[in-house]
Amino acid sequence: MYIARRAGTNLKLVGELMDEAEFDSLMQSRPFGREDAMREDAALRRRSTLGLALWGRTSADLQRQLLAAHPEIPAGLILDDFRDLERSIHLISSFLSDPRFAWLSHLALCSWVISAGTQHFTAWEARCEIVRRAIEYLERH
Repeated sequence: MYIARRAGTNLKLVGELMDEAEFDSLMQSRPFGREDAMREDAALRRRSTLGLALWGRTSADLQRQLLAAHPEIPAGLILDDFRDLERSIHLISSFLSDPRFAWLSHLALCSWVISAGTQHFTAWEARCEIVRRAIEYLERH
């Protein structure tokens, strides 16, 4: 079995096992505390608020955003907010494509099909595309 071992600032694969203490020294972790939970809760609320403002509540809202020259950007939000939302949707997408989480698919991949010109999207694909377009727009302006 090959295990990653720290060599300087890089991890390298070596052919020997490391003990628990050496592994723990590599992890650089600390207990997850109340402040961490509060910070994560605030970040989740920001992403949820951004998602709702960007996507709306209906398939018609998604279609409107897809048909626009660029998505309508909610006031007061910055590029980093959109990138944070993009990271979250990529993580969710990876769970949706993992067979171990097949039960999630029916929650996110609802039967809505949104048409935008010649393109067709599921509701989830539409949300991902709107975030991608919003980031692209903000990077240019």
